Amino acid sequence: MMPQPMKGHFIRVLFTTCILFTVTLTSTVNAASANIFSDIYSGWERVSELPGEVNALQESYQQTLNQLNETSAQLGQAQANVEAFKAQNEQLIEQNQKLTDMVTKLQEDQDAKNATTKRIQTMIITVIVLILGYFVLIRVMRWGMRRRSGRA
Repeated sequence: MMPQPMKGHFIRVLFTTCILFTVTLTSTVNAASANIFSDIYSGWERVSELPGEVNALQESYQQTLNQLNETSAQLGQAQANVEAFKAQNEQLIEQNQKLTDMVTKLQEDQDAKNATTKRIQTMIITVIVLILGYFVLIRVMRWGMRRRSGRA
């Protein structure tokens, strides 16, 4: 066994070491436990906020999806309109070509009709001039014959 003075000294050193260890451990445990609890509380707050954030993200995703579907529908409608306009444009081009052909034919018919009318007018005027010329020539000849026969 140890002598009494050394035993007391050993107990004091042991007791002091235990107290220092306990104080150090207590101060570290309190600081650590404060951090652990605040971290747990912060983590719990974050976890409790996650469903709201997830819901907000889901709503945002749904809105984006709806906008995409709307835009896709509008694009499909626009493409259908473009196709309809193309078909209508081709139809109008055909109709325009037919009308142009018809106008050309009518113009040719009108030109032929005008030429025929001009020929007929020319013939009528020629016939009238010939008839008038005949009557004038007959009158002049009669007048000339009378004059000669009156002199003779």
